[in-house]
Amino acid sequence: MPSGSRAPLPHAASRAGAGAAPSGGQLVALPVERDDAELLRRLQRGDPWAKAVLFERYGALVERIARRILGTERHTTFADVVHDAFVSAYSSVHQVSDAAALTSWVKSVAVHTACKSIRQRKARSWLSFLSPEDLPEPPARGADAELREAHDRTYRLLESLPLDERVAFALRYIEGMELTEAAAACGVSLATIKRRIARAEARFVSAAQRDPVLATWVEEGTRWTP
Repeated sequence: MPSGSRAPLPHAASRAGAGAAPSGGQLVALPVERDDAELLRRLQRGDPWAKAVLFERYGALVERIARRILGTERHTTFADVVHDAFVSAYSSVHQVSDAAALTSWVKSVAVHTACKSIRQRKARSWLSFLSPEDLPEPPARGADAELREAHDRTYRLLESLPLDERVAFALRYIEGMELTEAAAACGVSLATIKRRIARAEARFVSAAQRDPVLATWVEEGTRWTP
């Protein structure tokens, strides 16, 4: 779906009117900016201003997690993935009972939205008239050519893994999450995330050792540096 067809997310500018400004023009900081419990209460009440604060606070984190999981998926417009993640977050925030879990919950929403994007792409794959190799490469953004090639090959290899293993690998070795964080983001037990990571690592290393570019990275031990 084109980005332009999506309803806009709340913007920080919506704070105007959320609190009175003194005669000097300086905005008054409201408690929700500092207090997660108050933010959660206002989110669950449907306060548009609180939605804007959530987006401002976690938008960059959600996009980063999506990029770590999706990598070079050329079908993806990351703004759409971020948009969908926050739409999901706003509609499911009533499920959060502890404000201390707010960040962990946002991460899990980001993971689930990225996985949904992958599943949707696979479901639509029969409509594609071009193979991924025929599609234009995304801009390198100034990255070193060798590093960019390794990055692309890494994600092509990860695309061959089962989705659960791909996500676990990306969160652990690319995003750099602790095991407990990765388990919480995926909504599984610590034992389960360990098994997924172990299987993914074994598959990845085996395939990377046969790749003329990634083999060097495997040998040098820098293969999973973000």
